[in-house]
Amino acid sequence: MSYLLESLGRGLLPHLLAAFEHQLPGHETERFEELEQRRDTSPGSADLAMRLGMAYLRELRLGEARAALDTAMELSTSSLQPALGLACVYDELGKLPESLRYLSIAQANDPKDPAIVFGLAFCYERMGDMDAALANYERAITFCPQLRNAYERSAAIAVKRGDWTRAISCYEQLAQLEPDDLDVLLVLANLFLQAQRPREAIDRFQRALLIEPECSDGPLDASHELAADGKLAEAVQTLENLTQKYPGVADFHIRLGDLYVKAGEDQQAVEQFQAAVEAQPNYLEATIKLGTQHMRHGRFVDAAQLFNRAVELNDRLMTAFVGLGVAQRAAGREREAAATFDLAASLEPNSTLLFSETARLQLEGEHGRAPKPFVAPSRSPERQAENGDFLSEALRRHRQALLQSPDHADLHYRYGLLLRQMGEFDGAIDAFQSAIAINPQYVKALIKLGVCLKEAGRADEAIEIFQRALTLRGEYVDVHYELGLLFAQRNRFDLALEEFERAVTGQQHNASFRANLALALQNVGMVDKASATWRAICDLSRDDDSILTPQRSAVRDLR
Repeated sequence: MSYLLESLGRGLLPHLLAAFEHQLPGHETERFEELEQRRDTSPGSADLAMRLGMAYLRELRLGEARAALDTAMELSTSSLQPALGLACVYDELGKLPESLRYLSIAQANDPKDPAIVFGLAFCYERMGDMDAALANYERAITFCPQLRNAYERSAAIAVKRGDWTRAISCYEQLAQLEPDDLDVLLVLANLFLQAQRPREAIDRFQRALLIEPECSDGPLDASHELAADGKLAEAVQTLENLTQKYPGVADFHIRLGDLYVKAGEDQQAVEQFQAAVEAQPNYLEATIKLGTQHMRHGRFVDAAQLFNRAVELNDRLMTAFVGLGVAQRAAGREREAAATFDLAASLEPNSTLLFSETARLQLEGEHGRAPKPFVAPSRSPERQAENGDFLSEALRRHRQALLQSPDHADLHYRYGLLLRQMGEFDGAIDAFQSAIAINPQYVKALIKLGVCLKEAGRADEAIEIFQRALTLRGEYVDVHYELGLLFAQRNRFDLALEEFERAVTGQQHNASFRANLALALQNVGMVDKASATWRAICDLSRDDDSILTPQRSAVRDLR
């Protein structure tokens, strides 16, 4: 993943209402039909007019919302809430100058409200007035130093302008506010690298890589000893006590889940692994163990989705090590860099294997296989052959899809992963190169290509690719920045997509456009990567010609 490109999409709101939901009356469960009846009996009630306007707004009945909120403005003793509501209505209509006008009215009622100041900044940014946007984001931070979105949007503008000092300052403040946020540290490390400050980049990468869920073995010793002595029930009881006392410690849940696996208690094992994932959503071991438990009991789709999520977690870890290696090399620490690149390469087979398992399990689920006891593939030649058949089928479907849509970058990337798992390394290199030719900022494909080249003995080429993966190119910054802003304006994005599709109706490259657009949205963090990959795998689960002709809403469904 490109952390710098992702920084361009951080802090964006899906609509202005998200900034003011807690300040405006009514609830999403309130129905406008009931409120209309109550309004008819009390036409002079400012509160009812305000709540009715908000109910209309939540249903996107914008003309009626505007009329009701105008009435509330006339009836209310304060224009604060009606003005905020009207600002949200005009935001939905795509009329940003009007949104700004009503936000200014609201601000006159409460000049130091950080949400209002942030809303002003957000409107200015979308209108292209970057100086006014930055000034208001900074004012919002002054009023509320914990306002994460304001730091993120200030940093996004700074990255667009190539102002690395300002961007670094924003993320350093975020790192102070949230010292355990892995993504913040990784963005900061990449910013230092982009600013040609490799020593500080090394420090931040190392800090990020040290943030792993962990606990002392002390509390677990007693359960380990009991389990080793064959006292499984007592070991389980010991760990149950620990999880009740420390419910937020993921490691305790994992070890208890392991014991339930030994005891043959499937449901209890799943519950504990799930609790570990909830406590630490980025915990790779917990995600894999939960997926493996589902696989043991034939719940192939559940297992596939979790393995797919684990691929993204493993890729993030691998990207961090590549970044550390690039920073070490820039600092002249060649031997350390070589060792770090080796470590990054050692993690790659996990992603390839997990993705292959995801594709295979999806196909098994499609074939409606009955649940069967889990057997380690290495101990079952028959099972190995069967797995190979499923992977061959996945390869065949990707190959067929590529014939129909050769400009689909993500298809090339996934095809390369399958080829690599099948041992066809030259073909994998070609596939990753094809993906990069279509999308030069496809960081995952760049890193996989670098690993393949390194393994092929082409070390100099691999290092060049790793450096390219961690370097932000100016022409792609502008494109991704504007795409993020456009995607955040639902009405404009949908209209732009509709106009494009009317222009190319019936043309072959339409499906590839949607797929590559979705990939660009992943680059800026506007679309969840794991969910997008899972959807793409499911799109290939039907062996017919319709797999590459998704409906017009396909990109929107990824929101």
